[in-house]
Amino acid sequence: MDDLLIVEGNVTPLSSKTHITYQFHIDEPAACLDIAFAYSPKALEDREASRRMILEAIDKYAEPSISELQKQHWERFVPLQNLLTLSLDDPSGFRGSAHRHPPEQHHLLTEEQASPGFIAGPLPSGIWKLTISIHCVVTPECHYRLVVRKGGNADAMGTI
Repeated sequence: MDDLLIVEGNVTPLSSKTHITYQFHIDEPAACLDIAFAYSPKALEDREASRRMILEAIDKYAEPSISELQKQHWERFVPLQNLLTLSLDDPSGFRGSAHRHPPEQHHLLTEEQASPGFIAGPLPSGIWKLTISIHCVVTPECHYRLVVRKGGNADAMGTI
């Protein structure tokens, strides 16, 4: 397996509703792409910080007629969670996305098969783009790691 991209980074609440795009180059058509993505922490464990954020959101977004009732039951909204997701483009365009909640994900693409959300098909040479969509960061910091590998033999990469 050849490493095409290995990156790590940290995002904060200011990163919410933004995107980070990484590019990687495939020098010759591949049999398989293996994408591993993980981020942590998943949930905000600080109950007082959660309470403040929830009450602020209720004040900002809730209908006035129900906001007091929602405030009384703020605990229904915990735990607050970070959410980072992936989208992939090959040199010709969109190849799929993995908008999933698990903080550890593994995706495979081959010509014949692809993990749910991705499009199977040839894996051509050229510049590919992988985008991390940072939907929400509720913890003071969230660390991510992204690894993309190219395999010459799809059978050696495991099943989809």
